[in-house]
Amino acid sequence: MAPTRLDRWRSPLVVFTLAGWLFALLSGSVLLFFSMPGAQREYWILVHWLLAMVALVPYALYQLRHWLRVREHAQRTHYRVGLHAFFVICGTVLTGLPLVTPLESGTQAYTIVDLAHMFFGFVFVLLVSAHLTLVAVFTVTQVAPDEAQAARAAVRYMVVGACSIAIVGLIAAITGS
Repeated sequence: MAPTRLDRWRSPLVVFTLAGWLFALLSGSVLLFFSMPGAQREYWILVHWLLAMVALVPYALYQLRHWLRVREHAQRTHYRVGLHAFFVICGTVLTGLPLVTPLESGTQAYTIVDLAHMFFGFVFVLLVSAHLTLVAVFTVTQVAPDEAQAARAAVRYMVVGACSIAIVGLIAAITGS
């Protein structure tokens, strides 16, 4: 039997995907907003990059399953926002890769690619947030009255679960550095 809309909010794949993206956002923000010695910065760049790459695996699996399920509704606004988020994350990955491989820090090319990476990353966060908010509103408002409490609980479970995993991962990375 296919999972219901409420079941999908409790999917471990969704929770771990969102936790991975939250961690990537938090660790990338640490790189952006905090100055740190060279070796510690290199550590954070590596942690940020490795965990973002690990987050790509469940995201790719989730995105494929999700697209196969919703492609006939792709013209609806909340699905279009999600689709745009997918294209923006591709830009984030493509601009992030040169930052850890061939480009030398401090050069003009590095600065340009780094700014593009930050732009794509923050636009992704905005689009995913908008998509999830719209889908959460639809989930809560389009269920039968007897399922409304379960719908709110399912949405809350996913948000709290993903945030908790991301925060624990960030704390573990900070204490390990």
